[in-house]
Amino acid sequence: MFRLMGMGLLLLGTVGYSACCCREMRARLSCLCEMKRMYELLYSQVGYCRADFPEACRMASASVAPPFCEMLRDMAEEADRNTGRSFPQIWEMQAESCFARLPLKKEDKTLLTAFARSLGYADRGLQEQAIENQRTALHEKIRELETHRAEREKMVMSFGLMGGLLLVIVLL
Repeated sequence: MFRLMGMGLLLLGTVGYSACCCREMRARLSCLCEMKRMYELLYSQVGYCRADFPEACRMASASVAPPFCEMLRDMAEEADRNTGRSFPQIWEMQAESCFARLPLKKEDKTLLTAFARSLGYADRGLQEQAIENQRTALHEKIRELETHRAEREKMVMSFGLMGGLLLVIVLL
């Protein structure tokens, strides 16, 4: 009886772990979509409203989900304090602290932090181009993840189930 219950729990555990991996993949995709939305809002604020970048961050923070809203709000507040740091330095610092709370991989970190290196603080055209480059890179990454998401989720669930069955057979 206990062996049967143990086999069931082992199988349930491996399938549950696979489901958690699939949930992480979906959370990563959702986070990248929200990041793209953040860049689109920044683009509209800089390009169409002609707001300076700290003000654009403040206005966009009201429309994006956490933790991006907090990151943008903190950036605007830090820029208003005039601590002597340039806005790209502030962006990198805030992006680093925000990255720990995001379900992103290290390769995605560059999509968030590298933006500051190409950001021209005073040149509006350079700012628009930098934002557009980030939007394009994110769009490509999202498209790549979406095309393979179903296959990867199916594979992960299959490996979880098969791995659990293999463990059950070995332990018999």
